[in-house]
Amino acid sequence: MSGPESVVKHYLECRERLGAKSQSSTIRSFKLFQTCNSDESLKFEDYNLSPVSSIDWARARVWAQQFALEADPPMDISAITQMAKQMHTSKNLFMLTNPQNHPCAMAGFGRSTDRYRIINMLYVPKELRGLGLGEELITRMTFYARDLGYDDCLLFSEWKGGHNLYVRMGCKNLGKFTEYDLA
Repeated sequence: MSGPESVVKHYLECRERLGAKSQSSTIRSFKLFQTCNSDESLKFEDYNLSPVSSIDWARARVWAQQFALEADPPMDISAITQMAKQMHTSKNLFMLTNPQNHPCAMAGFGRSTDRYRIINMLYVPKELRGLGLGEELITRMTFYARDLGYDDCLLFSEWKGGHNLYVRMGCKNLGKFTEYDLA
C-alpha cells in the first residue's frame, strides 16, 4: 500500500481496529517533490539525453543494482533490476551522455498521472557526483516530459542527510509519502 503518510497511517489504524494482525513488514518513507515550472537552463549544452540502448543496457543494469544497494535501507536488487528492464523495454529509461557519448547518469520514467511523469531511479556514479549531472538529468527529463504534454515531474526522495538535490534545485516539497508492504 502506498500514499500520503497520513492516509497510510489512518488505513493501518482502521485495519488494526478491525482485528487484522499487524505483521512485521517493510515501511518506506519518502519526501515527494514536484519539479519547478521555472525556465531551467542547461549547463551541459553538449550533453545528450537518450533512451538506454541495447548496447548500454549492461551498464544500466549495473547502475540499477548500485541504486538498490545504496538506498537506506537497501532495496530488493531483483525488483529494481526488473523495474529498470521494464523501463528500458518501454523506452522510458534514459542516460545522460557527455560529448564523447560516454554515459554519465541514468533515470527513468516509472508511473505517470494525467499531469505528471514520475522520475525514478536517478543514479549518478560516485566518481561523477557533485558536478551537477543529477540536476542536468532532472532538468532534461522535465523538459522531455513537458514536450510530451505533462505539466511537470514528480520525484521521491529517501535522502535523510543534508544537501538534498531536489531542495537545492528549488523543487516543491509536496509532503511525506509512505509505502507499507502488506504481505
